[in-house]
Amino acid sequence: MPDFAEPTTRTPPRPDPAPELRQQVRAGAENRPGIYRFIGPRGELLYIGKSVRVRSRLLSYFRARRGKPLEILRVARRVEWEYVPTEFEALLKEFRLIRAFRPRFNVHHRRDRRFAWIKLTRETAPRLLATRRPIADGARYFGPFPATRALPRTVRDLAHLLGLRDCPARTPMHYSDQLDLLAPPRTPGCARAELGSCPAPCAALVSRQAYQQGVEEAEAFLAGETDEPARRVRRRIERASTDRAFEVAALWRDRLERIERLRETLVDHRRYLDSLRFVYRVPTDPGRPRGVSGDGPEARAHRVYLIIGGRVRLTFDEAPTLPGRLPPAREDRQKSRIAAALDQATGEVPLPLDEEAREELFLVARWFRRRPEELERGCPPEAYIQ
Repeated sequence: MPDFAEPTTRTPPRPDPAPELRQQVRAGAENRPGIYRFIGPRGELLYIGKSVRVRSRLLSYFRARRGKPLEILRVARRVEWEYVPTEFEALLKEFRLIRAFRPRFNVHHRRDRRFAWIKLTRETAPRLLATRRPIADGARYFGPFPATRALPRTVRDLAHLLGLRDCPARTPMHYSDQLDLLAPPRTPGCARAELGSCPAPCAALVSRQAYQQGVEEAEAFLAGETDEPARRVRRRIERASTDRAFEVAALWRDRLERIERLRETLVDHRRYLDSLRFVYRVPTDPGRPRGVSGDGPEARAHRVYLIIGGRVRLTFDEAPTLPGRLPPAREDRQKSRIAAALDQATGEVPLPLDEEAREELFLVARWFRRRPEELERGCPPEAYIQ
């Protein structure tokens, strides 16, 4: 019986979705840090990306058989790229361009992360609130925090403990030291006054100065300057336990746990942001500059970033220091710019960051958290300008 060979099926070669773009990348792109853009038929931005090796990253799109890379190539009519001195700068530039243009195929950076802040209002009788949307309204904001369900409850615990109101903003306030003697007595608008957790500035049962003491204590606690609210809760727990009111003591222990967790988060956040205050020097050339001998780090060009509170405040190029020569004249100008930026940051009144500034802060913090070795490139700004 004759043997019949099984028919051989061959997968036809997949047509190149964008041969002209591939040729353009092969001919012109280099493996350097940078950002790239795919542009559609009407000149619209389709996608913005970054890479430490632009050429390799772009060529990887043409090897894709499925997914977003293939979808982009089917629509794209042009590809552009530009180089930047460092991978860190590519990250920043990609972020800023995506936020500015919101390309169709970019999802990352288009949506704000779910964070919340604690707001101390600047009303006649200030309130403590949890909010997702900090704005420049004169209030003081503390955070950010993960936007959990527990945060509003913790803020309410703190407000009750310090005697701060939580009634609507439209509620009229009447302090006892500002009340017309002929005015009729006022009745508190809620049960908190009867329970003793609110001094009732709505009913003229407290002076402005007395209420302000609670406001100042809240501000100091949230700034990490005092632990008095937690100590006050501990005293209440001890008193309830002494009175054998164990259910009340358990309730206060739950509140203490939430308040201490809040303070730990605040202190850790503040400490981490304070640690992100340095001059970050990144080499921009892989080899030794022409005409320079020696292997020291100063015999290389650097890109310099002044980072204060997790935000990039200043960026400039630092030329290599050549043996036997004085530093470039512009070095003094750059140091003066750093000193001016430090003075400005020192005198700044804490304001809520807009969405873009908040996201950039998280981006910078994540860069150093994932690459702790990069912190070794930093030095205190004061040491740099000496």
